[in-house]
This record gives sequence, structure tokens and C-alpha cells, in this order.
Amino acid sequence: MEVAELYRKRELSPVEMVRNIFERYQKLEPALNSFITLLETESIAEAEKAERMFLQKKEAHILCGIPFSVKDLYDTEGIRTTCGSIILKNHNPKTTAPLVKQLQSYGAILLGKTNMLEFAYGIVHPEYGQTNNPWDITKTAGGSSGGSAASIAAGLGFFSLGSDTGGSIRIPAAYCGIAGLKPTYGLLSLEGVFPLSPSLDHAGPLAKSAEDLLVVMDALVPTLHAQPESEGVIVGILSPKEMVGVEDDVLAVYSEVLTQLENLNWCVKEIDLTYFHRTEELVMNILLPEAAMIHEKWRSRKMDYAPLTFKQIEAGLNHLSLNYLKAKQVVSSVREDINLVLENADLLMMPTVPYPAPAEDPALEEDNEMKFTGIFNVSGHPAVTIQAGFSKEGLPIGIQLVGKLGDDKGLLKKAIKIEALLKKGNMTNV
Repeated sequence: MEVAELYRKRELSPVEMVRNIFERYQKLEPALNSFITLLETESIAEAEKAERMFLQKKEAHILCGIPFSVKDLYDTEGIRTTCGSIILKNHNPKTTAPLVKQLQSYGAILLGKTNMLEFAYGIVHPEYGQTNNPWDITKTAGGSSGGSAASIAAGLGFFSLGSDTGGSIRIPAAYCGIAGLKPTYGLLSLEGVFPLSPSLDHAGPLAKSAEDLLVVMDALVPTLHAQPESEGVIVGILSPKEMVGVEDDVLAVYSEVLTQLENLNWCVKEIDLTYFHRTEELVMNILLPEAAMIHEKWRSRKMDYAPLTFKQIEAGLNHLSLNYLKAKQVVSSVREDINLVLENADLLMMPTVPYPAPAEDPALEEDNEMKFTGIFNVSGHPAVTIQAGFSKEGLPIGIQLVGKLGDDKGLLKKAIKIEALLKKGNMTNV
């Protein structure tokens, strides 16, 4: 991160940086509506600590003095954690989620808790309102980690922690023109993160670029290593028939990226994902009952939920256990199928979302928003979205890259190469 180097050269002050962010926040809100809770006083105090370290030339972690945020389902001791719901409006956790605590131990500065879809489920609660897209405030920032994505895209922090159950990091990151990583399942701790569907939930970072994501992941998992690179990178892509329902602007950007890969001398070949067409079925058959089990204790509080959220909880309460068990039984087969594909390819590439940011977050059961993302929540493979171009309306379009289980670092390194390639080509504006 360039800002880390500027701190060490004493060309930039952490205090100055934090104050500038809050000044920027005042100009951009409430149009963005990206935060639920702000920690201005606490942030400035932490920035002063970091500044003293740099002035005294003490050794400091690369994230020392770097402002960040977390989605408002990460526990923070003494700071309310609402999950975007009035049910937890005044919930003050007694502990801090280990991931957040780890970042703070490096001297990273927590700016606040970001807005999100209610309980990371299907809809925003009216009490908190939708997070709007910095590129066009008449469009959504996406869900469920929309506040995290919008705040980073708008310059309100350098990275954020989100969660991803069917695409909830990658989808808003794509809509907002930033990078977002769903790591390998289980790589990052979910302790202190309010669950949606434990079998599918992933904690992960959002940042401006894959390069910044790598810095954050190196900090969170210092033992993270990249698998040895093969001499010629093989990129697996889906056949054209799998692009049904993908908007022309997205297809144009995706096609141009494939063309640009020739400049890296990477080989592109078609692959087949056996369970690709069952994405929605598998995700919903697992998510609905698992979410219902978590929320069953509040079933008498129907009026406190957003209507669509409660409708989905009810659907889960009435879900056939047989369908859940059948879906769970298929998970290992999905994982093995993608493992086999990745034996003959170094990564997979596809659009992140079939279209640019819409006006509102679509309902889970009515849309194909997670057409490309959800299957990798089922399989657990690491998947990252990066900014690849723009629509005719000037909205960002992302591409998704998928790597081998445990090779999150190798995946990010390949994403960094593609980002550099696209930047050199000034990205595609269709």
C-alpha cells in the first residue's frame, strides 16, 4: 500500500489521513449511506498513536495507521453490532471478533461499522436504508457487504472486512469497481461474525485492488504461501452457452479481457462445471434451513424484520429436511468436480455478475445475481473479483477469478497481473 510508504517517509500523517476521511464522509453522506456506526473520536486517538510510532521511527507493521472498516456483523467490544437489523439495534458485544482484533493489534485504525442487508440475508431493513453506489447513487452498491464496497470505492478507508455466503463480497465489489476476495472456506476465522449459513459463510476482505487484498491477507494469514507456478498459465472458461442471461456490456468487457490475456501468453481453454446449473438450488437448499435455525428464536418478532427477510426465514422454517440433506450430500461432489477441472487449469475466469449494478438489490429467489458466484461458496474454492471495465452508462464491471483450494495467494498474484494488464490497456469502456 502506497500510503504505508508515505507514512514511513513522513510525507503523510495518519492523523491527517483519518481527518481527511471523515471530512470526505461528511460530504458524501447521506447520499451513500455506507456506515451504520462511526468511530471518529476513537479513530483519531488511534491515528495519534500510529503517528508517534512513525515520528519515533519505531518498527511498525505495514498496516499500522491504515484506516479500515468492518461489516456490521463483526463483533466489536463495547461498540454496537446491529447486523443491519433493529432486533440487534442496541447490541453491544462483550468481545471483538479475532480478525478485527488481529488487525487492530497491527495498528490498523477501525473507522466504523458498515451498512449491510439485514442479517446479510435478502433485503435491506428500512430502518437503515440501502447503500448507494458511488459511481451512480441511483444504483445499489450491492449486497450484502454493500457498505464495505461503497466506502472503499468512495475513499472512506483502504480496506474492509465483509462476509460472503453466495457472493456477498464479490457482487458489491464488482458493482462498485473494487476488488473483493472470498477466501478458501475456513481460511479466515468466522468467530465473532454473525452467521447466515455456516456451511456457506466465508469471511474476507474488500479493497481497491488485488494488490491491496494480498497485503491484507498476508497480515491475516502470515503463513499463507502461493503454490508453485506452472510455466504456462492455463485459464479455464465456461462455454458460450453458459453466458445466457448475461448482458451485452458485461460480455463485451469479459471478451476484451480474454483478448488481453494473449499479451500475457496465457492459454485459454473451455471447461465444464458439472454442477454449475444447480448453483441456486444447492445454495438455497442449504442456506434457507441453516438461516432459519439461527433465527428461529426470534420467530415471534416478525414485525421487527424487513418483510422479505422474514419471508425467507419462514421459507426456511418450512423447508424439507430431505432437500437440505440431499444438498449437503452433494457438496463434496461439487468440490471434487472443481478440483478435477483445476488439475488441468491454473485458474477459472468468468464474469462476476451477469449485469452492472441495478437500482435495487434483487430478491434472492427472483434473480440470477449469484449465477457465477454461488457455486464457489458450495465448493469452498477461493474466488476474487477485480475491476475489468465499464458499461455504456459508466458503471463498473468485474471479472471473477477462481483458484485451487488453499492457493489464495497464488490466485491474488495472478489477479494482480491481470489488473496491471488491464490498467495498461486503460480498461474496456463499451
